[in-house]
Amino acid sequence: MEEREINISESLKIIQSMVNKTQRQFSDDSFYYIMWGWLVFTASVAHFILLQLNVPQAPIVWLLMPVGGIVSMIYGAKQSKKEKIKTYVGNYMSYLWGAMGMAMLVVLGMAFKIGFDVTYPILILIYGIGTFVSGGLLSFRPLIIGGVICFALSVVSFFAMFQYQLLFIAAAMLASYIIPGHLLKAKFNN
Repeated sequence: MEEREINISESLKIIQSMVNKTQRQFSDDSFYYIMWGWLVFTASVAHFILLQLNVPQAPIVWLLMPVGGIVSMIYGAKQSKKEKIKTYVGNYMSYLWGAMGMAMLVVLGMAFKIGFDVTYPILILIYGIGTFVSGGLLSFRPLIIGGVICFALSVVSFFAMFQYQLLFIAAAMLASYIIPGHLLKAKFNN
């Protein structure tokens, strides 16, 4: 079979086609953005409210996170069985979010050493990196904007008292996971 060179226009069409396929794939995966966004949003707001009510067991709300991890694993296993096409962007996204998850676990594991007043701003920064890079890979502006908002929230939250950092986490989830997740899902459900 004879190979032929493709022109710039054809190259751009191929690249755009790959991005569209990956976006379509990740519109299905908007489930993760929406689920984790609402889960973390709910836990952070509940933690804040319980602190205001002087409930000593306020941090217990974060036990929702392992439940989210289990739901994610089950959903991911089902999705991987359906997945027909593996793309480079999809592979990059898997590595990105794998690294983001590990970074979050390291920061959370070191929270008692570095202090919780530093932990949450760092987590917001990590959320920002994940969504900013994902937005770039998917050519999806709402994720990029959400990432930029997280960067700003991270900086400001370093100067806030711990209990108010919980509200910054909620705002970060709204800007970088919940709104972009719903927009990504809506983009391909139309």
